[in-house]
Amino acid sequence: MKKSCPYCGRIHEKGFQCPKRPAFQRKKEVTEITSFRSSANWQKTRNFIVKRDRFLCRICLENGVFTSGDLEVHHITPLAVDFSKRLDADNLITLCPKHHEDAERGAIKASHLRELAGADIPPAPTLRKSSDA
Repeated sequence: MKKSCPYCGRIHEKGFQCPKRPAFQRKKEVTEITSFRSSANWQKTRNFIVKRDRFLCRICLENGVFTSGDLEVHHITPLAVDFSKRLDADNLITLCPKHHEDAERGAIKASHLRELAGADIPPAPTLRKSSDA
């Protein structure tokens, strides 16, 4: 029986050791943090935060840009620093990938992110249909 090889893309006999296969594959270490990221509590909280932030990146929104779509929830105080804040709404904010990376490397101050996370988003304007009178 033959099967497709994920390393070289060719078809090999089952059991064939492809020379393109890496010699050593490191398994992900299961830690409190990695198991938390797949927990139901985190998924529920993450969904709540994205809804709270109206499915928009808060930094983009502050700059007048409406970025939705590929959004991520950022822990303002990292899990490795204070794991007890992992589900605190004041410690979580919705960001686009670009701003999430900026926040991770410290280009966006944590104090500013906390300020945005605690601030309400103004309601969207209601569009009214004009009447023909």
